[in-house]
Amino acid sequence: MAVTFVSSILFAILSIFLIGALISSLVKDVEPKHVSDSILTLDLSMNLTDRPSGFRLEDLTRQALTEKTNPPQLHLWEVLKALEKAKEDPKVEALFIRGGFLPSGYGCGYATIHELLKGIEDFKTSKKPVVGYARNPSQLDYLVYSTCDQLSIDPSGSVILNGLASQSMFLGEALDKYGVGMQVVRTGDFKGAVEPFTSTEFSPENREQINRLIRARWRDFLTTVSQNRGMEFNSLKEMLEENFLYRAEDAVAAGLVDDMVPYDQMIDRLIELGSPDEEYGFNEIKFVKYLDRQDSSKAISESLMEGTPKVQVVYVEGSIVDGWGDDGNMVGGHEIASRLRKARANENCKAIVLRVNSPGGSVSGSDAILQEIRRVRGENIPFVVSMGSVAASGGYWISTECDHLLASEQTITGSIGVFGLLPNLKSFAAGYGVYWDAVKTHKHSDVMTLARPKTETEIKMIQEYVDDIYGKFIKLVANSRNLDEKKVNRIAEGRVWSGLDAKRIGLVDEFGGLQDAIQKAAELAKLDPGYGVEEIPAVETPMQALEEIFSVSSDLSIKTSPGSGDVLGQITREMKRSLSFLQVLNDPRHAYGILPWYRRGFGFVD
Repeated sequence: MAVTFVSSILFAILSIFLIGALISSLVKDVEPKHVSDSILTLDLSMNLTDRPSGFRLEDLTRQALTEKTNPPQLHLWEVLKALEKAKEDPKVEALFIRGGFLPSGYGCGYATIHELLKGIEDFKTSKKPVVGYARNPSQLDYLVYSTCDQLSIDPSGSVILNGLASQSMFLGEALDKYGVGMQVVRTGDFKGAVEPFTSTEFSPENREQINRLIRARWRDFLTTVSQNRGMEFNSLKEMLEENFLYRAEDAVAAGLVDDMVPYDQMIDRLIELGSPDEEYGFNEIKFVKYLDRQDSSKAISESLMEGTPKVQVVYVEGSIVDGWGDDGNMVGGHEIASRLRKARANENCKAIVLRVNSPGGSVSGSDAILQEIRRVRGENIPFVVSMGSVAASGGYWISTECDHLLASEQTITGSIGVFGLLPNLKSFAAGYGVYWDAVKTHKHSDVMTLARPKTETEIKMIQEYVDDIYGKFIKLVANSRNLDEKKVNRIAEGRVWSGLDAKRIGLVDEFGGLQDAIQKAAELAKLDPGYGVEEIPAVETPMQALEEIFSVSSDLSIKTSPGSGDVLGQITREMKRSLSFLQVLNDPRHAYGILPWYRRGFGFVD
C-alpha cells in the first residue's frame, strides 16, 4: 500500500509536469517583443467576436497530434485596445492588413466590423500608414481593406462585390410530406420566426422588412467604401450594377485597389517602411502577439488587487436559452444572471456594461437576465447597454431597462414579438408503425408531448399565454423607453429595425460602440481616469485550461465548418443550419422571442 501510494503521488507530479511542458511548448509568449521600425500585421484570418473566447484544451490536443491550429478567435475590445496602443508605440511604423475573415457563430457581425473600422481610422490619426494586401477578399474583407492608405492586390487575385442577400431554407412542405406536424401560436404580422417550418417562402410582410434592411445595409456599405476609396457614390453603385467580379487588373482600373504586385514585392515595400528581418523579410510583429492578454501569474496578481474601481463588461453573445452554458453560439439566461449577480456583489464594480449580440431566444431565459438587471439597478449601480450587430426580440427584451442604451446605426434590433412552435410526430411515427398511448389524470396532462397535436382548446390556452407575454413585452418597452403603449404597438408586431430607425422611433438613446458605452458607464458612475475595465467572461489562460483537466465541464464546443468551396459541405451546413434552430427552442413553456433569419453579417454570409 505504501509503494502504491508513493507511486501514485509521483505519477501525479510527473503528469502535471508533462502537461505543463506540453502547454508551455504550444502556447507562445504573447508579450510584444519587437524592435524599432516594426510593422504591426493585422491578419484578418480570424473570427472577430464580441465576447472573449475560452482557451480550449481540445485545440491544444489537435495542434499537438495533427500540427494544425484553428483560426484565432479575437474579440473586439482587445483588438481596439491593441490598435490604440500601436498608435502611440514609437516602435510601430505602420499597420499591415492581409488575409480574410473566417466567421463562426455570431462572430464578424457587421456592426462589430464597423467598430473595427473606427479603430483603424483612429490609428491613422497618428499619421502612420495603413497598408493592405488582398488576394480574393470577401465583401466584409474589402470593407476593411477600403480603409487602407495603400491597397495592393495579388496578380492572381480578384474582387467580388455582388451585393447582399438573405436566404433561408423552408421546410414546411417537407415536414408536411413526412408527417411532422407543426402547430404555431404567435403575435404580430412581422414575427416570421416560424415561417421556415410552416411555409415554402417568406411572407410578404417578412420579405418587405428584410428587403428594407439589406438595401439600407448595402447603401451603408457603398457609402463607406466610396468615402474610403475617394470614389463618387453613384458612380460606384452604377459600376457594381454592371459588373460584380473584377480580376486584379480590372480592379486596379476601376479604382477598387491601387496597384497589382506579387507578395515578394510587397515585402520589399514593407522593408522600406520598416526594416529588414532574416525570418520574415521585414520586422513584423503579429497582431495576436501584440494583444494585452495577461498570463496566469498577472491574472492572479491583478485579481487580488482591491480598491480599484471597475467598469465590468458582461457579454451576451448567441441565442438565449433557458438554463446554463455559454459557447458564443448559445448562452443560458441563468448563466448571464449569475454573472450579473457576481458583478453586483463585487465592491469594486462601480458600473456595468451589458454588451448584447443576440437574436434572442427563450422568454424564460431572457426574463431571468432581466430580473437580475433590475436587482443591479435597484442598488444604484449605473447600467449601460451596448448593442452589437444584433439585439433583437429576446435580445431587445434584456436591453430595455438600463440607464443608457447605445447601438450602431447598422445594429439589427426590435422584433418585439413572441411565438410558440409546437411540433408533433404522430403521423410521422405512424408511417413506421410506431404509436404512443398514455394514462393521465387530466385530459391536458400530456399537452407538451410530441406524440400528438394540440387540441383547439389547448392551442387557445397557449395563444392566450403568448398574448399575455406579448402584452408584458409591450409594457416593458413602453415603461423603460418612456413611450406610449399605442406607439409601441405600432412599431412592434415582430417588426425588425436597423439601429438608424431604432433611434428615430425611440428604441435606443444614441449611436455608439463598446468603447463609447464603457465611457458612458464611467461617466454615470463619476469615475476618475484610471478606472479598470473587467470583461466577463475573461480570456482564459493556459493555466486555467490546465485546471479544467481536473474538473467536470459542461462545455458546449464550437465546431468549425468545412471550407466554402466544399459543395457537399455547403449543402450539409444549410440543412444543419435550418435544423439547429430547434436546439435553441428549450423554453419550458415553449414561448420564444427570437430572430432566426439573422446570421452573422446578415446579408454578407450565406
